[in-house]
Amino acid sequence: MRLPTPREEAAIVERLEVPFEGDGAGRGPLSWGQIESWNAIRTLGHWMPLGGAVELEPGTTLEDVLDELRWHMCRHVTLRTLLRFDGETPTQEVFGSGSLTVLVYDDLDVGSVVDAYRDRPLDFAVEWPIRAAVIRRDGEPTHLVALLSHFATDGAGAQIMLREVRERPATPVEGLAPLAQARWQESPAGRRQNTGAQRHFEAVLRAMPPVRFPVPAAPASPRYWRGVLDSVALDLALRVLTARLDVDPAATLLAVFAAAVGETSGLTPVVVRPVVSNRFRAGLAGVVCTATQAGLCLIDTSGPFDEVVDRARRAALSGFKHAYFDQRDLWASVTRIGAERGSELQIGCFLNDRRGAVPMDSPSLDDLPPSLDDLPPSLADLPPSSFTWITRQDHPGLEPLILDVESLAEGLRLTVHTDTRWVAPADSERLLWAMEEIALRECPPSPAPVRPLGE
Repeated sequence: MRLPTPREEAAIVERLEVPFEGDGAGRGPLSWGQIESWNAIRTLGHWMPLGGAVELEPGTTLEDVLDELRWHMCRHVTLRTLLRFDGETPTQEVFGSGSLTVLVYDDLDVGSVVDAYRDRPLDFAVEWPIRAAVIRRDGEPTHLVALLSHFATDGAGAQIMLREVRERPATPVEGLAPLAQARWQESPAGRRQNTGAQRHFEAVLRAMPPVRFPVPAAPASPRYWRGVLDSVALDLALRVLTARLDVDPAATLLAVFAAAVGETSGLTPVVVRPVVSNRFRAGLAGVVCTATQAGLCLIDTSGPFDEVVDRARRAALSGFKHAYFDQRDLWASVTRIGAERGSELQIGCFLNDRRGAVPMDSPSLDDLPPSLDDLPPSLADLPPSSFTWITRQDHPGLEPLILDVESLAEGLRLTVHTDTRWVAPADSERLLWAMEEIALRECPPSPAPVRPLGE
């Protein structure tokens, strides 16, 4: 259990132990999703927590909150898993019983508790991959603070947790827990899946340009930057393109992103690593775990945009198919083929489509405008797009480039995470504006990008 700060210690009213019991105890190797998550945690130097603070309904009692936490701990094996460091890659041990420590604070700032829980390192050998606290005002619980490591669950798993705590299903979890996933992955069928994925990766690694952007002479200080572009215009343009080209929304976004990388860097073909939930695979749909892995696509962005979209669609199908693999074999291939080519290969260019629909699942296009003629007649009628750098830090680290795309009440939010050792901040910002410009340019008539006045 991690130690609270002196200020937190002074504010602690109670330190409660929430006992739990559950099925699935055992010990064994990590699953592929866990390996990828653990490598990211180790590389970035952070336990990669999801979650934060939730405001409680008036009248919620402390026992109500503890009962909810107990229910999660009993049902989901990943929350009661510890790592054992007895080799190059850790193994996992799932416990059938134990207790979760929950701290109760009175009249403490919610944000400070979230920050403290998020920023303090987590020891995966002795701490459950979940931290929880209750904050009270005038003796009444007002907030639950709950953070879970990405090692325990990905975003899809977190949504399962939220749904199930409302529904409280009485039936056992259907699907493969990580220990069972690892057993399948070591089976002949699992080895065939990994072998096919590695063949795909090797073909990409031998054909790709070594880097995607001009490498800065030196990283910025602080080194890791995060910026946000909010754009209504990009959202509408992507919808128009999706309807006009009759393709999956994920393929349209991938094509626009790849074209923007190519236009910004001056290089083609472009390497993109789409983040794949893998929940379409047998036994993974309803399991709280980390099954997400990043695929590997090589996309030629030259020529007409319609052709780029078709190449992106085909690359995505192959990339999604092979995004279930042992990451250790991929890194071995990156090192080996890079040495053979006499150049360090950099594949850290990630696209994380978080708009809600499962990637490559086509929603109904009935609500999409067929052309920009059905949009506001003037871009002045749309809210202006805006870009802002929101964080600069030296810790925790970031991948060379990750783009998260998520829906807002109006428009899209693009969040770029950049390691300035590999991508200059100006190139990261230029990339996001290029996505908007390309999407609008390909929707006749061709309006100008929706930049704020004065730029």
